Amino acid sequence: MKKVFIRTFGCQMNEYDSERMLLLLKDEYVPCAEPKEADLILVNTCSVRQKAEEKVYGLVGRLKHLKRSRPELVIGVCGCVAQQEGEKLLKRLPHVDLVLGPQAVYRLPEALAKVRAGEGPVVDVEFRKGFRQPLVLPEFDGHRPVKAFVTIMQGCDNFCAYCVVPHTRGREVSRPPEEILAEVECLVRQGVREVTLLGQNVNSYGRKEKGFPSFAALLREVASIPGLWRVRFTTSHPKDLDEELMRCFAEVPEVCEHLHLPVQAGSNRVLARMNRRYTREEYLEKVRRLREICPEIALTTDIIVGFPGETDEDFRQTLSLLEEVRYHEIFSFKYSDRPLARSTAFEDKVPEEEKARRLALVHELQNRITREINESYIGRVEEVLVEGPSPGNPELLTGRTRTNHVVNFEGPAGLKGQLVHVLIEGCGQHSLRGRYLETVNPPKGEA
Repeated sequence: MKKVFIRTFGCQMNEYDSERMLLLLKDEYVPCAEPKEADLILVNTCSVRQKAEEKVYGLVGRLKHLKRSRPELVIGVCGCVAQQEGEKLLKRLPHVDLVLGPQAVYRLPEALAKVRAGEGPVVDVEFRKGFRQPLVLPEFDGHRPVKAFVTIMQGCDNFCAYCVVPHTRGREVSRPPEEILAEVECLVRQGVREVTLLGQNVNSYGRKEKGFPSFAALLREVASIPGLWRVRFTTSHPKDLDEELMRCFAEVPEVCEHLHLPVQAGSNRVLARMNRRYTREEYLEKVRRLREICPEIALTTDIIVGFPGETDEDFRQTLSLLEEVRYHEIFSFKYSDRPLARSTAFEDKVPEEEKARRLALVHELQNRITREINESYIGRVEEVLVEGPSPGNPELLTGRTRTNHVVNFEGPAGLKGQLVHVLIEGCGQHSLRGRYLETVNPPKGEA
């Protein structure tokens, strides 16, 4: 068997796409751990932020010496940077054989055949009308993962001013519900106990397709699959978060009490310029209603600092929103121009040093809030799904609470994939520490 090395940058959807590429290649290739061992190298890319794009160019550039010593080596760049750059990428990286956009990764075998036939390099960044993600059922050899991702839709129709996603992943296309259910059932048969449903905006699932269920209805169907203990989803656009979906957190036991709800900024003026299509007040009202329906829900968010035109007062409103909502965790970034995004043409850019100052203030505030929330868990008994040994200390086990907190704890061997009760005895900035108490009977039967 030939060997393939895949390096993935970016979001969970990219991780999912990389898994699909491995499945498409499984009859001919086995994965390997180092590029120097590979017959095929695939770099699955992200262009949402400039830093991620720079990492891609750095890695692929360093592969030039491998190609020079082994001309038969096939190198492919896939995903969002490939879609964004297309043919231009070959001018910068002439040793690349494949350039495949997010839709085209499902046409990987055909593209490889063309390269082997001497028809390369192959550039496929076409958004095909009526594209449907093919059903590629997962197969696990030699390991039983505890949790997995399942993409339920591709693309985005929102066109936020700073975002390149509609240009790199295309317009919204939802997968048929029966295919999603078949994939989740296949995962559960192989030992998966937690599934995260993925989409650029899962809340708008099925709205463009005739006869499809709402996202909340799909969530209930997925949660009813025997042997599946936990369901999560990401990402939710606040403008499309409705009461039907909110009620799932209280009414569906398998739906975990954690929601990632990106706000991006706390100022109405900046939100309008970003084309987010909600106000600060509307966002806070949805947070209030969520906590009324499900008081124990943990909220996380995304923050962009230094969006073009953001004043000191706009930024203070973002800080005050963080204080008011008290997120469990945030993902925060300095604004950067992205190709094709509308805000790239905005002229009133915030200086880099000011963006750095604002980001540091966001981190300082959120670190305090996160620490206070984590400390509030000390003394509580939490249900944890055990994922295996802790990456930081293999003598400890690790898993996550229903609110998505990482918990490291001592416990007996053989707990991977089990639900356990853990007494929380301490915390760090990004995780909790605890003591194993007991294994919990699963909430519903094994698959």
